[in-house]
Amino acid sequence: MQSHKIFDMAVDIKTFGLERSGSILGYRNQSLDPLSKSLIPEADPTYVFQEQQLGIMSAWWESANEEPLFISGPHGSGKTSFVNQFCARVGAPVVSLTARSRLDRTDLTGHWVIGKDKSMSYVDGPITRAWKHGYVFVANEMSAAPADFWLSINELLEGAPLFLEETGEVIKRHPRARIIMTDNIRGITDDAFGRYLGRNVQDPAVMDRCWKLRLEYIDADSEIKLIESKIPEVEVHGIDFPAWKKEFAKRLRKAAERVREAYCGINCSQPIEATISTRVLLRLKDLLLISCTSKDLDYREALHWALRVSLTESVDPASALTVEKLVEAELGSICSHLSKPVSSSED
Repeated sequence: MQSHKIFDMAVDIKTFGLERSGSILGYRNQSLDPLSKSLIPEADPTYVFQEQQLGIMSAWWESANEEPLFISGPHGSGKTSFVNQFCARVGAPVVSLTARSRLDRTDLTGHWVIGKDKSMSYVDGPITRAWKHGYVFVANEMSAAPADFWLSINELLEGAPLFLEETGEVIKRHPRARIIMTDNIRGITDDAFGRYLGRNVQDPAVMDRCWKLRLEYIDADSEIKLIESKIPEVEVHGIDFPAWKKEFAKRLRKAAERVREAYCGINCSQPIEATISTRVLLRLKDLLLISCTSKDLDYREALHWALRVSLTESVDPASALTVEKLVEAELGSICSHLSKPVSSSED
């Protein structure tokens, strides 16, 4: 198989947090230059992979090196972190670019710059670096660029040699070069709720070239496990810390679930404007640990402060009130264990 020529090591599946036998192909990187090594993402040992999505990713990684991968999912579902944490474990350097409405081919390939001595030099763009050195090129928020832009680079999506008009150079694609595109919308279908500004439905010919992977917010057990892994040891009262941590993570995740349902119009007369993504959930966790230990705020004030800073200051008052009520109902009094009882003596 061609994959054996590309890869030179097998990474134990346990490295990805799965307790079973198996492996995913990767790189040893013994002869990799320092710059390329610095582009390998740093592994987060607390990151939680979902087995189904990891299975699709590893199948694409090992068998479809000349076809791009398109990852879609709601904001904050962890698309970029999923890619980075996978690449961290298989030893793949990553270069990235975030799409925009006026994206130009030179943003991908490179451009001329004037040096301090007034001389001209050509600076490679991210896809040129990927083609030359075998990096993973990640195009984030793909649909922010016009559909005809991606159509115009169809030959690169198929792994064709890259021709630099500015220099006359022809660069054959490195066997390890990959393209991954991420987006909030699904590619050839529109954003039904109009929540993402300036997005473009993509040409079917472009999407036809890609493997597809959908990332939703992670399942309850995995998200609770993630929250627990990110909670530092703190002083609690009226309960032992391990029991508090487990209950706090469980209730916080349930609160996020209720807000997500409201965002989608489930059990709610009018969908709210924002949701609690995994990213926001972890931010809210941090802010609750700060605010609920403050001597200047009572419990409800601390909760509302954490919600405002993490999410609700950016939404309309009705949505903010809905979020506050849902979160407060699910958290109950669990955060009150973070503050010292009024009758306790001060140091």
